[in-house]
Amino acid sequence: MIHTYNITGMTCGGCRSNVENALNAINGIEATVTLQPPVATITMEKHVPITELQEVLKTVGDYTITVGNPNIKTSESPKSKSCCGGHKM
Repeated sequence: MIHTYNITGMTCGGCRSNVENALNAINGIEATVTLQPPVATITMEKHVPITELQEVLKTVGDYTITVGNPNIKTSESPKSKSCCGGHKM
């Protein structure tokens, strides 16, 4: 299964890398994350609930994952905290 999710809170390539690495650490997932647009494309062997994805992202920063359409741009500005703003790496 391939799913596309919007990611908020990423402000740089380091954030993108943190999110991608965190998602790829989940067993049975292969994720590709882009910064512009802020999207994660995830291939799953079996369904992984979005709540589990969110919990993993909380461990690496102030990122939010939502079900989304990569063709719709969000008007939300980046959150003030990112990997560049003092989060644990």
